[in-house]
Parts: sequence; structure tokens; C-alpha cells
Amino acid sequence: MTIEDIITKCIEMPGISIKRNDHCAELLLKTKDGKGSMTFFPLFPGLTLAYIFVNATSWPAPHFHEDHTIKKGPLLLNYCVAGRCELTLNNGNFVYVKDGELSLTERFAGQQYIYPRRIYEGMEFFVDIDTLTAQCAWVQTAFDIDFHKIIDQFCPGGSTYISTVTPDVEEILAKLWELFDVAMPLSVAQMKAYALALFSLLQGLHDIPPSQACTFFTATQVDIAKRVEKIMTADLRQHHPAWELAAQFSISETSLKNYFRGVYGQNISVYLREMRMKKAAELLVNTRLSVAQIAEQVGYMNQSKFAAVFKKQFGLSPLEYRRAKHLEINGK
Repeated sequence: MTIEDIITKCIEMPGISIKRNDHCAELLLKTKDGKGSMTFFPLFPGLTLAYIFVNATSWPAPHFHEDHTIKKGPLLLNYCVAGRCELTLNNGNFVYVKDGELSLTERFAGQQYIYPRRIYEGMEFFVDIDTLTAQCAWVQTAFDIDFHKIIDQFCPGGSTYISTVTPDVEEILAKLWELFDVAMPLSVAQMKAYALALFSLLQGLHDIPPSQACTFFTATQVDIAKRVEKIMTADLRQHHPAWELAAQFSISETSLKNYFRGVYGQNISVYLREMRMKKAAELLVNTRLSVAQIAEQVGYMNQSKFAAVFKKQFGLSPLEYRRAKHLEINGK
């Protein structure tokens, strides 16, 4: 399966369009849920690097198989710069890649890519070994890179590997990340060099950090966490104690908190506070509601407490934030 097969399937999905130039293809997502972009740079036949920026809970995934189940695909190396990404293991359980972590897998997403925190920034390599071997064998020979060996090292038996990156790997990934804003075609040439250095380094690692994919959550546990999140954020004026939510799903409060933190990477209280502040910021910019009215809309009956929490989150008082954003918008 080539990267063009993947891109062709992607643009058939609702809400996804494409822009092309001589060096890359950019998929653009725009739906009611949010927006995002995936910019693909073909480095060599069979080896493509994508820069991913998403501000949404999900990105529709193309269906490569009639039964829509997760199937084996190219080797996917994903590096999370910011946010959180959901991966499905071959046993149907779920794991999560967060800031500063790297994953290697041969498993495609199911019907969509999931970003629980509604934001994701990162890079992903697509390695189609068959195409690379058939059309660009010199790359593997000249640089002594054996992608099958890398798969055996990190993904034995079709497993998924997740770990915080080592300092030397992080150094290369940081340089790759910086290249996204560098003028092309110079950046593409550098991308090629750093990509080969990255895979060569991974292949040569003697002490591979243990995979964190062993910390997983079942489909039922993930479903409970997501349903709880929907209940809490459906009306931010309402307050739902954790014990009350746990009782709805016939589980302990401790289990509920563990499931939620596993999926969203934050305690319930921290997550909900950030959601309230995010909504408050939107209302400050997009409405003429008073600060008191906005505070009530997001669940704060005490305006002073709301203002203190808002300033801690954004570094500005609500009125200062509103003025700054209006000046920013009107200055464009």
C-alpha cells in the first residue's frame, strides 16, 4: 500500500480536501468537530514523512478493508510533540501516545484517528518496505538500514511499541520538527538526511527502552471514560461529583478516575477546569456577554473565583483577554 493509495482514500472522506505543490501534498480537515492538516513529504519511494496539526477530537480514517477492522499496513513511526493520540492494539485494547513519546506499529486506525484532548501536533513516517525495496533499494544498502530488523526489534509479533524517546533520538526528531517551516527544497533534502539518521539510530540501539504499550485500557474502560467526558462537558454549568458518575456505571470512584486519566492524561478536575476556561475564552471573544454571565455559563457562581482561575490559565484577567483578542482581530 503506497502513500498515494492512502492519500487517495483520505480525500474521499467527508470534510477532507487536498492541496499539492512540487514538494508535498497537504490534506486539510474542516468539519463541525474542528480542523487540521497533514502535510506529506515524499522523501524516497516508499518513505514519506507527514507533519500533523489537529484541533479536533478525531480525523476520519479511510476504510482499506471491507470489514473496517484494523489491518496490517506500512510501518508507522509516530512522534507526539503535543497532545495525545489513541492507538488500538491487535487485541482490541487501547493505548495512548503523549508529548515526547514515540510509537512504532504496523496497525492502521479503525474508522478514525482519535485525539482525546482535542489537539495534536506531531510527525509520522510511513514506511512501505516493498516499494522502498523495489524502487529505492540503494537507500537501505548505502546506509545499512534493514527495516525488517527494525520491525523485529520494536514490533515483534505485530505488537505496538510506545516509549519516551532517548536523548539522541529526540535530538534528531527535534531537528526534523524545526524543518517544517524552513524554505523548500532545502528542507526536503535535510528531511531525507535526518530521516535516514533516525532509522539508522533506531536500528543500532542496544538498550531499547521497554514499551509502555503494556499499560492499556479495554474498550469498555475507554467507552466509560469518553461517556463521562460527554456528560461533564455537555453543560458546563452543571457539576457532577466523581462518585455520582461512578455510580452511573456501577464502578468504583477510583476506577473511574483511573480510566479517565488513562484516556485523557489528566485528572477529571484539571481536565474540566481547562474545558471551562477554554469555553469562557471563546465566549469572551465571540459574544458580548458580561464576565458575570460567562462565569455562570461555565459553572462559576462566584465571579471573583472565576476571574482568578481564568487569569491563572491565560495570564490575563477576563476583560484584559477580551480586549487583547479584539485588538488582535481588528489589527489584521
